[in-house]
Amino acid sequence: MKVKILDKILIKYLLLFYGVAFGLSALSGIIGKLQGIAFKTYGWGGLIFNTTFRYTSKLLFVVLALLLVRYLQERKNISEWVAMALHGLFGVTLTFYSVTTQVIVGNLVYGFDDPVTWEYIYPRAIMGTDYNFFLYFCSVAIVYAYYYFKKQRKYELQESQLKTQLLDSKIRSLQSQLQPHFLFNALNDIAALVDQSPEKAQDSIADLSEMLRKTLQLKDTKFISLAEELELLRKYVEIERIRYDSKLRVNEHIAKDSLAEKVPPLLLQPIVENSLKHGFSYDHDSLTVDLNIRSQNGKLMITVENDGKPLSQDRDHFGIGLSNILSRLDTLYEGDFVFEMQNREGEKGVQTSIEIPIN
Repeated sequence: MKVKILDKILIKYLLLFYGVAFGLSALSGIIGKLQGIAFKTYGWGGLIFNTTFRYTSKLLFVVLALLLVRYLQERKNISEWVAMALHGLFGVTLTFYSVTTQVIVGNLVYGFDDPVTWEYIYPRAIMGTDYNFFLYFCSVAIVYAYYYFKKQRKYELQESQLKTQLLDSKIRSLQSQLQPHFLFNALNDIAALVDQSPEKAQDSIADLSEMLRKTLQLKDTKFISLAEELELLRKYVEIERIRYDSKLRVNEHIAKDSLAEKVPPLLLQPIVENSLKHGFSYDHDSLTVDLNIRSQNGKLMITVENDGKPLSQDRDHFGIGLSNILSRLDTLYEGDFVFEMQNREGEKGVQTSIEIPIN
């Protein structure tokens, strides 16, 4: 994975900050030289060169230090506490680096004879530690604040997108379930049961009402428990059994330790609905759907299999419901998921496999 350490906008903020610091330092130097209390050994050109060099070298040091620490953080090689300790070390080191480079450049450019020794550099570095430490941590604050607000903005956009997609999913699910043929068939089947089995008709009406109520009451949230998702799915299956009766069998193999795991709402129902829609055919007048769910290696493994009609080549089975699932999974997990639909090898029917991270 490509790690993006700094971007152009952040570089502009850092340059703006150092531009202001450079301007204030240059103004201070000019005033000091005019009053004869500073930079007596420098001409005006030397003063500008000295100030420009100091801030350019400091900026280079700070950017390299920030790049190193952020790279280690992005690669998850260090913790936040280690990162702050490194920033503290670099903040102190900046002063010694600045004094040392000034001594070397002064000797090379202006012919000074200042010794490049610890005894000479240490007291001068100590005198400027507070300022350079402040300069460094202002840069750190800019970087951390920038990425914090950028992350918050990304989160807000993601939340907004998820709410829109969830609302859209609810509407599409209701549209699919409330299509005239579905509702008329369900009501006609229930009407036929009134005389034959009044108790079963009452149960079917209750299932239809409960499913619609639960779908409408879904909150704009990213996740619900697997147990809640299964409850909604069972209501849907019970309604479909009015039409298919014994020709439809749905077998659940759910690991108990996965029932509390979180899944996106309306994840399973569109897949089972798709199985019924495309699984029944002239040659497949009965259908068995097997639902297998378990946790493994930090992933929730979901498999929906049916023994009905195999997939055709034109992919007309990939309708609104499944496309909506893919869109929400991609937004929630940023590509860190698996969604595969294929014909079962060596057997008739279709298998849909989903792998999502456990929250």
